[in-house]
Amino acid sequence: MNRLGAALLGEVSDPPINSLYVFGSNPAAIAPNAGEVVAGLQRDDLFTVVHELFMTDTADYADIVLPATSQLEQTDLHKGYGHTVLAYNEQAIPAYEESKSNWEVMRLLAKEMGFAEPWLRQDAQEVISDVLHGTAATNPALEGITVDRLRKEGFIPLQFEPQVPFSGGQFPTPSGKIALFSQELADLGLDPLPGWVEREDDGLAFDTEQFPQADGLLLVSGAAHHFVSSSFANHPDFLQREGDPFVEIHDQDAVSRGIRDGEMVILENGRGWCELRAVVTENIRPGVVASPKGRWSKLSNGRNVNWLTSDALGDMAGQSTYHSSRVWLRRKSANGSGQDVRNIIGLEVAD
Repeated sequence: MNRLGAALLGEVSDPPINSLYVFGSNPAAIAPNAGEVVAGLQRDDLFTVVHELFMTDTADYADIVLPATSQLEQTDLHKGYGHTVLAYNEQAIPAYEESKSNWEVMRLLAKEMGFAEPWLRQDAQEVISDVLHGTAATNPALEGITVDRLRKEGFIPLQFEPQVPFSGGQFPTPSGKIALFSQELADLGLDPLPGWVEREDDGLAFDTEQFPQADGLLLVSGAAHHFVSSSFANHPDFLQREGDPFVEIHDQDAVSRGIRDGEMVILENGRGWCELRAVVTENIRPGVVASPKGRWSKLSNGRNVNWLTSDALGDMAGQSTYHSSRVWLRRKSANGSGQDVRNIIGLEVAD
């Protein structure tokens, strides 16, 4: 998922991916290096199925869109997200037309593909019952919790013993002490001592007078206030609350680029560009710009900030490096949108 664009374009997969099934996600909006993701989704030889409740950015590129059920139309189990309550989601209304839940589609696919495992024939309540029973074997907090009890009570607060980090001065290291030098990291060929490493991403920089390296800024794309990743980012009320797509820039960086608060600007690098409203503020460090993630491109002037984010992987755990991308910022030209900088360096990626 971290390098989906590269996988779709054949860079990291051999043989190349020929089919893509998407559910519970919107990679055209949330994956890094979105220009490559979109280019991959546009391949004529890629067969894409999207199981969705909404016509997302990704669904627009699907060969087949399967209608998904909403929370009101399916049985589900909700575990705590920032709390300790386990909740049962009772189906409230029949599924609309041919809409089906993720689990129902998986069962139908398994049947057609000839998989015979018994659990692939279970309905949602049977699966939830097995999950509760299996989890209780290793987690005492779930002892005595059944589907029948959940359906009767609706939700059940889970009981946990207070967990104090590093209580008793014990740490999860071989010695049980704080380890400044890590032999485990050394054995992996990594630096055994913590230290600061300068960012390596140059935004696929190109040597032109228009984009000198010294003018590059570090892009941070944190969470939006009113979206959950790209969920709810198509809802008119939440869009109104979030306001126009924007980028925050420090006063000093704005003055040096002739940018005023509220002006439309182009944020760009060698991966792509997007159009945003400038918010000039002292609440951000010089040399850094911030633009929240989660926007749907088709509801945000055709692109979002992930057209600029790097799909390089972290050196230790292979995680994404969303917040390590170099970008350039300038006022939007009077004749309209910004120039796609990929054309300057010879990248032909269809929009």
